[in-house]
Amino acid sequence: MQQLLSLFLFPIGALLIWYIGRLMIRRDSNYKPKQITDNWNTYMVERYSTGKKLLYKGNQKIGEYHRFYQLWWQHLVNEVVLGDGKWYMNLSFTLGGEKIKFLAQKNNFLKVNETWHIVQNDHVIGKVKTDYSMKNALGIKEVLTLEVNNKEYYYRSLGIGSKTEVFLDNKVVAIGKRSDLLRYQYNFEIIEGYEELELILMMTYILFNYVHKQ
Repeated sequence: MQQLLSLFLFPIGALLIWYIGRLMIRRDSNYKPKQITDNWNTYMVERYSTGKKLLYKGNQKIGEYHRFYQLWWQHLVNEVVLGDGKWYMNLSFTLGGEKIKFLAQKNNFLKVNETWHIVQNDHVIGKVKTDYSMKNALGIKEVLTLEVNNKEYYYRSLGIGSKTEVFLDNKVVAIGKRSDLLRYQYNFEIIEGYEELELILMMTYILFNYVHKQ
């Protein structure tokens, strides 16, 4: 009887998990910021599916983005087998008719992604990569680097729930953190004087949070 009961509960549990996932996707796609600041912001609850998420500056919608998989089976492997969400990590942004993609450069089944190319109109405009040497040297838990326009930006955080600081030549040029009111609302502030690349800095911040689950 216990085995029969287990078999009966399994599809119910699977259906419940599917339903919760759909609710999370809907929350992301229906997000509207409840703030008056002019900072960049987005909402990320569910991170495995290809459901769309919205990108705002203040209360103005700037665009949307979604995760995608380059091969059909990668979604299944990532969600069911591996389970931490870092594998086969690709993002696509739609911003005013323009598309920008963060394409993983290693899809080895036995290794998580470490490098992404930022592609616009079939041209590589930047590169993002993990930096384990800096992480080990400084005792920082989460690190990414962004290379764009012959400059290198460092994203670093002390761990889940901590703010993320972006550095250029040892100067903080942007700060990202979760909202105090909405747990899954992420805010990103560009320091005055560094607005020229604010969009690509924000997009990399989104990738940072996908990879490190901030």
